[in-house]
Amino acid sequence: MRTYRCFMLMIPVFFSLISLGCSEQKMVDPSEAVEITGVVTLDGKPLQEAEVTFVPADGDPLVGPALAITDSKGSYTMSVNAPRDYKITVDRMSNGGPNPALKEYQGEETSLKAGVSKEDKTFNFDLTSAK
Repeated sequence: MRTYRCFMLMIPVFFSLISLGCSEQKMVDPSEAVEITGVVTLDGKPLQEAEVTFVPADGDPLVGPALAITDSKGSYTMSVNAPRDYKITVDRMSNGGPNPALKEYQGEETSLKAGVSKEDKTFNFDLTSAK
């Protein structure tokens, strides 16, 4: 009797999971990818070896984030999966953790944004150290 009751309780959970898996999700068309470039400076100097991440502003998991590491001149190049609005995070590890000088540009609270399109694909960021 107890096994039967557990089985009956699992039926709605099972059908909920199946309906989630069957929901219609549109995959990103690879031809929509946009190569973007830019330069990152911190206090007027090139920010080298920094992680620059473009995260879809709408949180679309099918588009996903894109990441690049800046070179010695602060330059980066990456390909994003689709034109849209992005939040940009910038960090450069310091002593094994996030750099406190870049706290305004890290995580969800970043102040950096970019509207990527086939025409707009160069984004330079002139950052100022946090006080």
